[in-house]
Amino acid sequence: MSEYRIEKDSMGEMQVPKNALWGASTARAVQNFPVSGQTGSTLPDLIKSYGYLKKACALANRDVKALDAKIADAIARAADEMIEGKHNREFVVDVFQAGAGTSINMNANEVLATRAMQLDPTVKVNPNDHVNYGQSTNDTFPTVLHLSALLAFPRLDSGLKAVQEACEKKGKEWARVIKSGRTHLQDAVPITLGQEFMSWRNCVRHVRQNLKEAADKLLELALGGSAIGSGLNTADGYRPVAYKYLQQFTGLKVREPEDPFEAVNSRWAFLNFSAAIRTAAVELTRVTNDIRLLSCGPTTGLDEFRLKPVQPGSSIMPGKINPSNPECMNQLLYQVLGNDHTVYLCAMAGQLDLNVMMPTMCCTTLWSMNWLANFLPKFAEDTVAGCTLNAERCQNYLETSQALVTVLNPIIGYANAAKIAKETLTTGKTPKQLIREHGILTPEQEKKYYDIDYLTRRYPQAGFDS
Repeated sequence: MSEYRIEKDSMGEMQVPKNALWGASTARAVQNFPVSGQTGSTLPDLIKSYGYLKKACALANRDVKALDAKIADAIARAADEMIEGKHNREFVVDVFQAGAGTSINMNANEVLATRAMQLDPTVKVNPNDHVNYGQSTNDTFPTVLHLSALLAFPRLDSGLKAVQEACEKKGKEWARVIKSGRTHLQDAVPITLGQEFMSWRNCVRHVRQNLKEAADKLLELALGGSAIGSGLNTADGYRPVAYKYLQQFTGLKVREPEDPFEAVNSRWAFLNFSAAIRTAAVELTRVTNDIRLLSCGPTTGLDEFRLKPVQPGSSIMPGKINPSNPECMNQLLYQVLGNDHTVYLCAMAGQLDLNVMMPTMCCTTLWSMNWLANFLPKFAEDTVAGCTLNAERCQNYLETSQALVTVLNPIIGYANAAKIAKETLTTGKTPKQLIREHGILTPEQEKKYYDIDYLTRRYPQAGFDS
């Protein structure tokens, strides 16, 4: 018995694996695009989005009498299985494929048509005439592009929240650990270790808010515009009903576009969302780099705190422990930044009435979101929450930093204070020792000007004071 069956599309016959739910158009795409080995099956949020979309369209077309009720109901039942992830393995087209997403749209249409006929053998379901009725790849792929990112977003936000909360907890734990600040990678006026961690907490809080605002722009969809935005071949009354069903199925407040032509030809909202991911990656890179700097050592580095050991750091140097978790985070973030650059180039490459670069925009962004969602909780747990304080080192840096003489500016002036600063370097004495030797401050003044709150708490800081 043959392991294949023959399927036909508008170009002719194709061999298809006997038990596959997909058909001839999908088979052509598999043959045409042997690129990465990464197929649509690796993007479950995209597949779920197709399930929601095709179900909404089938039922909307049924309701406006454009599609036979039995056919529409069978498609909807098959789409429910797609939403549940039961047919993910049937999405076999490479993520790098023909422009606009025609191949993966047909992959979805064919799977649903075949499965609908299995669920109701009394109906004949055509992937183009029924599953894709009133639709085009040009309005459906922009729609699933947005929906898939919106479905992935809560997991990304949860990972960022974990980092934010870990930084806040550590900030409060180390609120009174005073140390030397550093600007230009040189000694600067005092700061507490808690203030540094709380500042990281606040930047993560802000990038989360920025992402939420960018995600809101994705709620405006292209569905209903068909091939170019005009809605050609859509039934009267279909579009608002389809949106109503999408809202019901996804729980998202999706909305019809202000300009259906723009919704098809421009990907500005998705570019904006990718840019928000980039901003998060930039800030996380900065925080990660600072963590690696402040924990470097243990004997010849800053060593203000030590990271949780997670694995041996060297195959030749016994006992060496590396910052393995933040090193992984850095590498991941650099890839995320590269993925955003890809989205930027793809968004810019939209020509005339359609941007055909959407499949690459979709996979690169979902990869970034999923990778970050996977690793951010581990980063929060092992790197942020898992680090331990070296209080003695922090105190030593504070006491020996020449920047401590800055408090003398209002008393003896900048020039005289600079002389004390230089003397600390030439004599090896601490600023406090020289201040006492020169009788610059009374004991009461010294107590006032070197109080931790006087040095570091002139203004409120979110996280501590709100």
